[in-house]
Amino acid sequence: MATAAGLSIKRIAAHQQHSVPLLVLSETAQQTALPLMEAMVREGLGHGLGIVAVCLEQLLSRDIMCQPEVTLVDCRPTMAQIGNGSAFLPNGTRRIDLARLDSDVCSQIERISAVSGGFVVVIDDLEPLLSISLVDTLALLRKFRSVAKQCQSSRILARYSRDTADRRADKGGSHLPLVPNVLQSIADAVVDVYRMDVLGSWMPGWYSNGEAQPFVSLGDNDERRGLLRLEHRRQSGKVGYELAAFEINEQQKPVFSAVKAVATVEPLSAATAGPDPRQHLPFNLDLTDKQRQDRADVELPYLEAQAGEIHYQMAEEDDWDEDDPDDDLEI
Repeated sequence: MATAAGLSIKRIAAHQQHSVPLLVLSETAQQTALPLMEAMVREGLGHGLGIVAVCLEQLLSRDIMCQPEVTLVDCRPTMAQIGNGSAFLPNGTRRIDLARLDSDVCSQIERISAVSGGFVVVIDDLEPLLSISLVDTLALLRKFRSVAKQCQSSRILARYSRDTADRRADKGGSHLPLVPNVLQSIADAVVDVYRMDVLGSWMPGWYSNGEAQPFVSLGDNDERRGLLRLEHRRQSGKVGYELAAFEINEQQKPVFSAVKAVATVEPLSAATAGPDPRQHLPFNLDLTDKQRQDRADVELPYLEAQAGEIHYQMAEEDDWDEDDPDDDLEI
C-alpha cells in the first residue's frame, strides 16, 4: 500500500508527473469532482501554466477566472438563444459548434505556448459534447491530447458524470459502448470520485488498522472531501491503480491520504463451521507424515526441465533496447 508521499495522484495533481496529457475526472450525483478539478487548476496556476477554461455548463470559481493567465472559451447558451429556441436542436440536445470550439481552443493553446510554454485546458463538463456525438467528442479529445503531449507539463483536464453517461448508453441499446470504458481507452489517467461512506460497501469486514488516517471518516460527506480511485496508464504500457482519500484545505489545495485497511474476518468456530464434509467417507483423505515426505521428495518433470541455462549471443542485426523501462516515472 502506497504512503501519502508516494501516491501517484499527489504527483499528478501537483504537476510533478508529466506523462498525463489527458486526465479525466468522473463523478456521480452524490459526489461532484468539481472542487478537486478546480484545486488541480490552481496547482497549474501556481506552476505558471496558462489556463484555457472551456465552460459548457458553468464558470469556474471566481478566484480562478479573475487570474490573468486564464482565458475563457464560453460555450454556454445566452438568454437570447434560450428564448428564441436556437440554443437547442429539435431533439432537445444543446447546439454546440464543435468545429468552432476546436478552432478557439487550438488558437488559445498556440497563443499560450508562445508566451508561457505550458498550458492546461479545462473542460468543465463533457456531457453537452457527448450528447451531440460520442465519436466527435473522442476525436476532439484525442486532438487536444496530442497537442498537450508535445508540450511538457501541459494537460487536458475534463470532467464528466458517470450516472448520465451510463443512462445514455443504456437508453441507446446494449450495442453501444459504455462511455466510461471508451474514455478510459484514450485517457492517460482516470480519477473516479466517490463519497466517503462507500468505503464500507467496498470493503465489508475491513477496518482501519489504527494508524492516524486523516480525512477518512465514514458518514461525513461534503463536496470538498471524498474518496478517489485512480487508473493510470503509463507510457511503458503498465497500468497502475490507487485508492486514496482527498480533501481541499483552506488554501484551496488538494491534500491526499493513502487509504489503508486490514482484514478482520475471524476464523469460523467449531460451533458455526458446520459439519465436516469429510466425515462418513469410505476412504481416508488425510496423509501421514511419511506420505507427506514422500510427496515432497518427488522431482517433477517440468521442474527438472527448467534447471537448464540459456546462452544468447547478439548478432549484428539485433537491436538492443537501452531505454530505461521506468523512464516515465521521472525519478
